[in-house]
Amino acid sequence: MDKKPLLRPKLAKIMVDFVFPISELAKTFPDAAPRHKDDGTPVTELDLRLSSLLESMAEKYYSGVTTYSEESYSDWKFPLLAIDPLDGTKEYLAGRPEWAVSLGLLESEQFEGEGWIFNPSTGEIFNSEMQPQNFVEKSEYYGEVSHSEWGKGLYHSFKSPKFKLSPKGSIAYKLARLAKGKTDFVVSLAPKNIWDIAGGTLLCFKSGIKFYSQGKEVTKVEKLYRPPLIWSSSELSPELLKLFEQTDRYL
Repeated sequence: MDKKPLLRPKLAKIMVDFVFPISELAKTFPDAAPRHKDDGTPVTELDLRLSSLLESMAEKYYSGVTTYSEESYSDWKFPLLAIDPLDGTKEYLAGRPEWAVSLGLLESEQFEGEGWIFNPSTGEIFNSEMQPQNFVEKSEYYGEVSHSEWGKGLYHSFKSPKFKLSPKGSIAYKLARLAKGKTDFVVSLAPKNIWDIAGGTLLCFKSGIKFYSQGKEVTKVEKLYRPPLIWSSSELSPELLKLFEQTDRYL
């Protein structure tokens, strides 16, 4: 038996000491002007400062773990620490308090490990020591989707008396809220990298939430997942998968 995971410090315990420096960085760069990366996506000074801070944390506490960050990645092997230093850059730039710092410590490709998500704007912390949430049967269920997908009209044709949608910020923040029981399901019609969803998906798994990509349940860690992406309880997933089975509206 590999004893390394048993000796490795808990992510939730380590990150207690990083809540303050992350919050201070967020205050120092409240509205930094973005630059654009080679792929055209925006990156801000706060992204880079947070990335540097979290990579230093990883080097100190997880020297035997591969770091796979949105701002810096190379190797792909397990155990792997997937880092998104600022998930929801568009929300951050728009001044919406719906962005988050996300980490997922993946012990193996079987999608097992610890998640940690922090929203500096609201002070909310979500980690793998949260109390698991149980499914509650209701007449209506409320789900969250991205502001950008909502604004592009990708959900205009969605109609259901049972399932209601509303836009919310970063995917990491949405998944953390789902794991905490603050919403009933999450949908994305755009591809997501592992750093986007690792921390949140690990938190969801602890509450019995399933993850589906292109109609199939996800149990293996991959670099990229294709839409439709759905996170929901197994009680709701058959209906949700049916509602989002068309592929012509995906990004």
